[in-house]
Amino acid sequence: MRNEIVADLLRFIKELRRRNVFRTGVAYLIVAWLLVQIADILLGAFSASDWLLRGMVIMLAIGFPIAVVLAWIYDITSQGVKRSAEVDEDEPVSAGDGRQIDFVIIGVLLIAIALFAADRFRWIEFGDQPTVDRLSIAVLPFTFLGPDSENEYFADAITDELISRLGRIEAVQIKSRLSVARFKGTDQEVGDIAAALGVSHVLEGAVRKAENRVRVTAQLTDASSGFEEWSDVFDGESNDWFTLHEQMAVRIAEAPNLYISSAEVEAVRAHYTDDPKAYEAFWRGWLLLESFHVDVNHPAEKIRAAESHLQRALELDPDYPLAVAGLSLVNSYYFFYGVDQNVERLERGIELARYALALDPDVPEGHVALGMAFSVADDHASAIGEFENALGRDSDNAMIWCLLAYSCIAQSPPDPVAAEEAARISVRNDPTWTYSYQMLGWALSLQGRYGEAAEAYQTGVEFNPDYYAVQFGLGNAHLELGNFGLALSAFEMARRLSETGEVLVYIAAAHAGLGDVDQALAMLQLGLNRGFSEIDAIEGSPYFATIREDPSFKALVATYKRQ
Repeated sequence: MRNEIVADLLRFIKELRRRNVFRTGVAYLIVAWLLVQIADILLGAFSASDWLLRGMVIMLAIGFPIAVVLAWIYDITSQGVKRSAEVDEDEPVSAGDGRQIDFVIIGVLLIAIALFAADRFRWIEFGDQPTVDRLSIAVLPFTFLGPDSENEYFADAITDELISRLGRIEAVQIKSRLSVARFKGTDQEVGDIAAALGVSHVLEGAVRKAENRVRVTAQLTDASSGFEEWSDVFDGESNDWFTLHEQMAVRIAEAPNLYISSAEVEAVRAHYTDDPKAYEAFWRGWLLLESFHVDVNHPAEKIRAAESHLQRALELDPDYPLAVAGLSLVNSYYFFYGVDQNVERLERGIELARYALALDPDVPEGHVALGMAFSVADDHASAIGEFENALGRDSDNAMIWCLLAYSCIAQSPPDPVAAEEAARISVRNDPTWTYSYQMLGWALSLQGRYGEAAEAYQTGVEFNPDYYAVQFGLGNAHLELGNFGLALSAFEMARRLSETGEVLVYIAAAHAGLGDVDQALAMLQLGLNRGFSEIDAIEGSPYFATIREDPSFKALVATYKRQ
């Protein structure tokens, strides 16, 4: 009985071979695979939706058993195509047909091997296609296309996430959000933006959100040629942030001829919470904190809103390290911006930052938050240590270099040389951020290099003329150089931004340098009325040497000394 079964099975296999069923099946699978690879490339180039490729795979899968059945039912004989039932078993099937199928299999296998080799070893140089050792990319703020401005944060969050995730790849040099923020909504040409930021590629995109669905379109442009190097469309659920960000970051990084290690792919895919609602709440709060880097107006309103979102994130996931670090920054900002200067804010900021680092010692934001908390508490030696720890994990971050420069200046005694070095690295990493030039100008001024300081402050003013500190620093540098007219112009610009007692006294000094005694005395009195209390500094200031013996000056100083 067993021998009969084996004999029947062998006859069946022989018949399958005679009718080319095996050959047909193998050829079908290989051709189907090749078609899928070609479709993947072409559909991606035309930004087609992913469902088209999925539909094609399903249709090809359905076609496989049909092709096998047809190969069994029909034979190709020397007299043409016949139904198998009409063909005598001893009648030979066309040998040419078998050879043609063999040629198809061999040809497609060669193509498949070539495609696999090109994909697997794409970082090896072949002819005129060198690999890219390091790619510089600026991710411009994505445009939100929905009618509801309340959801605009979604596009900003995608921009920030892409910057963060792409920054984890060694072969990618990514510009910070600070660098690209000023290009939001711009109509400048890609080449001009790339030149301003010093990058080779620019990534642009748009986000459309409707109910619980989101579509993101993105394109990577080679700035030197102006040609689109890659584009794609990503569709998904609006509450599935993780998958969306992971897919985009990996596919964007793979678009150029870059080698990405498996460890880097895992780093790109990593996230700090598994709760999508906590993730959303975090980004709502974090983006408000980041807005302080470009606009310090309305601090109380923004800090309280950020606090609410971050607390919500921690209610949903108490062990979310980024949200804990964000809430630490909130407490530091409350104190730093004068919204709530209760000492408990400082203590709470340090406590939260340490908890964030306990959850994940390698998260740079935790070290930045702890450094900021120490800095606000005037413990600049500890702040410097934390900022250096953060830079060990995120060495291209211009903001952290800038914070390090500040603590080098603010410590006692100050270290302006170390501050200058940190500020210059900050400028190199982000040549468009005004704060970097403020720190550089301050460090140079402390070294008595006022001409260089004036140049640094002037560059900062060109990038952001509405920033009080760089206008004031520019005026002070020119005052030291004896350029009283230029000093007065800069101080007046600072006054328009914030009429403090300090800037009014310095305006008085510039007028004194110009020999305008009446204006100098009038502005000095106005400055003292506005709360400037360093009377001894005014008395001994070389800026007021020309009017120190004036009876009105003496009377003014004596009056405020008695108060």
